[in-house]
Amino acid sequence: MPQVRLSFLLRATYNTLPCPRILHQWFEKEESFPLSSAPHASLQHLLSGYKTALTQKHYRWRHDQVLTKLARVLDSCRLDANKQPTARQSSIRFVRQGEDKGDTSRQGPRSVLSQARDWSMRQNSYSSPREITTTSLRPDIMLWSAAAKSAMLIELTIPWEEGIHAAYERKAAKYSDLAAECKEAGWSTTIYPVEVGCRGFVSTSTTKLLCDVGTTRAKLRRETKALGRQQREQECLQAQQSDVAKACSVMGLELDSLEAQSGGEGESKRSSL
Repeated sequence: MPQVRLSFLLRATYNTLPCPRILHQWFEKEESFPLSSAPHASLQHLLSGYKTALTQKHYRWRHDQVLTKLARVLDSCRLDANKQPTARQSSIRFVRQGEDKGDTSRQGPRSVLSQARDWSMRQNSYSSPREITTTSLRPDIMLWSAAAKSAMLIELTIPWEEGIHAAYERKAAKYSDLAAECKEAGWSTTIYPVEVGCRGFVSTSTTKLLCDVGTTRAKLRRETKALGRQQREQECLQAQQSDVAKACSVMGLELDSLEAQSGGEGESKRSSL
């Protein structure tokens, strides 16, 4: 990891980035944030609460980059599940008293995708599958199987880490009615609100989702690290956008060094906005 990104991550984790509130607390300076009228703006406000970044879709871009990474992992698990041979009805194996029941530690994780071989997936779709229900709500990702009459509603949020639990409850409540409608139509439906903090920490709800779709332990560790790294990189690259360059100088980010170490990646991100 480039030194400037590592420095940003460590200072953001321990809330020591020189944001206006910290500067005021340490040196009694009256610093203003170029994109916010809030007095003594905190790090939480700068990373997840100022309106300019919301209206200019910086937050949306950051969210979509992490969502794309998550969707790739889920799609890989979906394809693997669809390639598996049809599972036979398992028989009960009785063990005599005193006999060794065998090594069960090598058995892979039980996946909710193992119940069917026709899983489909949609990401950022404007409509839900007609065979399930009709709704105006748009979950970030939908996984469903017509054979198993089962559906998974996945909604990603990038909150401030201390607000992960509140974000989970808010998204669960938002899609509870949709899940009820699907169940009335005969579909077994599970809501998966998942979170990756704006400083790159992956929530337990995200880990649970990856476990439920059959991710192995080694892959789970690798993918959770990748999701957190993806979020941290987007946070740094977001600083390279022209409208927040001045703001980042207040926070002590060396943009020239960041651009040089990112290998021009920020330029391609700017052109995509």
